Amino acid sequence: MHRLILLLLTLCSGLTLAGAHSSQTPTPKQARELMANVCPTGASTGACSVCPDFVNGGGFGGKMTLEAVTYGKFLNNRDTYALLDLSGCEPHANNYGGGVLLRWRGLTRWEFVKYFSGLRPYDCQKYPAQGYPAQGGRETLLCEGGYSNMGIVDTSLFQVDLLTSRGDTDTSLFVLEDSSEACLSTASVQRLSSWQRVNLNGGALPGLRVRLLSGSGKTGRTPETCDDKAPTLPTRAYTLEYTFDGKMFSPTAATRTVLRQLLKDNASLLNR
Repeated sequence: MHRLILLLLTLCSGLTLAGAHSSQTPTPKQARELMANVCPTGASTGACSVCPDFVNGGGFGGKMTLEAVTYGKFLNNRDTYALLDLSGCEPHANNYGGGVLLRWRGLTRWEFVKYFSGLRPYDCQKYPAQGYPAQGGRETLLCEGGYSNMGIVDTSLFQVDLLTSRGDTDTSLFVLEDSSEACLSTASVQRLSSWQRVNLNGGALPGLRVRLLSGSGKTGRTPETCDDKAPTLPTRAYTLEYTFDGKMFSPTAATRTVLRQLLKDNASLLNR
């Protein structure tokens, strides 16, 4: 996740992305009901007071907190599932948390299905899985993620199909690397402004619209001035649109032109 993978994938093949987001912050009642299937203790508070055993044999200590939930038909088109975004009990390398998939059983309870170490589904949008209708069928997800290290911030959009997911190793479809706060003499601004699920050209299946800011320039920073406030670098706004075929999102002709301009405006991207 250290390169603008978006540009390579969209210029050379199709891309898979999404928006208009399906994830939600759980109410205290929802948190207690959902975490009852996750926590060895503490579920009544909506957070695990100790790390569950499924987290690498007990994790790194501390507690595990429910941050977001996404409901959908993720493994089939019959059952309802809840995908939980959990923080805690995992190291930085695993995004400080993971995801838990629950299945609704009858009218009474949630059932634990699987834990995905490092998968952080805190901001996801549902899309119909290939071979299913736009409404009422099995669903996949596109999620926004983030990672930071030494002042460099990566923002990504990645697709998750819970039938095949291995966690944080799922396909990263869009990665923006922003080094504007790092201690570098030349830096790049890459910021995701918004992304949303849209209906493009009356298509039967939803598409995607992405808005981002991009730019690069000299910061004048040296090791002696790294503690000073980072300068504001000039940026340009870009809008990218993708159609959807049930499996992949492909850039429109206009978007291919925009991507070429994006590379021209910020040549530093070519070196990443």
